[in-house]
Amino acid sequence: MFNPECNPSIGFKPLENRVASVFVHVTDLRRSAEWYSLLLGLPLMEERLNGGPVYWFDFKGTHLILDSNAVNRQNPEWNESMMPRIMFNAWDIDEAYRYVCEKGDILSEPVRHGTMAYFNFRDPEGNVHMACWSSEADEGQQWASQSPIVPQIGGVFVDVKNMHSSALWYSKLLGVEWHEAAAEQAIYSVPMVSGAALLLDRNRYLNQETFREVLYFETGDFEAALAYVRSHGFEMAGEVNDFPDLSEFALLDPDGNRILIAYMK
Repeated sequence: MFNPECNPSIGFKPLENRVASVFVHVTDLRRSAEWYSLLLGLPLMEERLNGGPVYWFDFKGTHLILDSNAVNRQNPEWNESMMPRIMFNAWDIDEAYRYVCEKGDILSEPVRHGTMAYFNFRDPEGNVHMACWSSEADEGQQWASQSPIVPQIGGVFVDVKNMHSSALWYSKLLGVEWHEAAAEQAIYSVPMVSGAALLLDRNRYLNQETFREVLYFETGDFEAALAYVRSHGFEMAGEVNDFPDLSEFALLDPDGNRILIAYMK
């Protein structure tokens, strides 16, 4: 999309190459907040269920945002294809806007709310993300958990079809080196400075699978994690997978979002 406000002369990368937050879109905010809190062995924060459209877990590295889109649905110009998957931090929202609009399909001009501002954009394959600036830095906190599943996002998946072009696009967007040989694989890890891994994943396309995997949590005790989710009645999706470098299983949250639990060997 051409935008006359785009400024191709910007010489720096105004987006931090870190996944600041991951969005999980839900229909019943309380039900989902309870589900993720139980999965991760965390207390439910009632003050975050105050009638707003989101509930958040401010994990170290990468936050998790449950979004009901209650406000968005009141906008006649909004539709579900505009729901973001990842939030990237912007050093300056206006510079980020000018920078991103020459690389992606901008969905709106920056929306400003007091100490924060954001805009959404699409990658070449239609995945939607958010660039967000805030005057208040939030480093996250270390949550005390009563679950064998670590309350910290290990990685976030972005489904792609053309790995070469996608890996190159994300690398240019975030100002990091791209590795052509690695783009031959089904999963490409875009280098991040901290927080969750950003994983471009071609498996769904190659296997002609209709579902999407959103993110994964890690566990240090795979059998304990399995016993925990089974004893608490979580719905598993498919079988347990055991690979040379990891073991994993998938869960379905109340809205059918597919969440992986992984044990790195």
